[in-house]
Amino acid sequence: MSESLPVRAPIYVRHFDKLVDLALAAITVVVFVAGALATFVQTPWDGAIQLALVLAVLVLFRRRWPMLVLLLSVAAIVVYHLSSWSPAGWIWPASVAYFTAAATPRVRWVAALGIAQLIYSAIDARWIIDRNLTRYLIHTVGEGLLLAVLIGAGLAYAATLRWQGRQHSAG
Repeated sequence: MSESLPVRAPIYVRHFDKLVDLALAAITVVVFVAGALATFVQTPWDGAIQLALVLAVLVLFRRRWPMLVLLLSVAAIVVYHLSSWSPAGWIWPASVAYFTAAATPRVRWVAALGIAQLIYSAIDARWIIDRNLTRYLIHTVGEGLLLAVLIGAGLAYAATLRWQGRQHSAG
């Protein structure tokens, strides 16, 4: 009877993934609305807050359905930009979804979806060329670089998890 009861991990350790997802959802709302306001969106109630909330809810499901979350995030961003023009960005609002989906075996689909979104973004913002070519280039090249960084980070994260799994199983 000298056996002790197993020690359970603290609650914050057991629910760490859920806490991270909640934090990412909150950060998504705050950063997207702040970014929209910083890009001179007239009123955030015309769609920015709604899109931020949709993206935040989708972040909560990113571990279970990463590709579906990415597709729905991109669809929500397209609908937002179709309803009214906004300089709030195309790729960065879905950064969490792109990173998570890039860590899956479907990384080619992630890249294809991102490139399609970038092409549509470049076409949608073509009117900026006449007014400010530098701004247009920063917009398109910056979003493209961000997409590359997110996909690269997702791939690196997946490789690290595989390596840790091999180390754990070998040792």
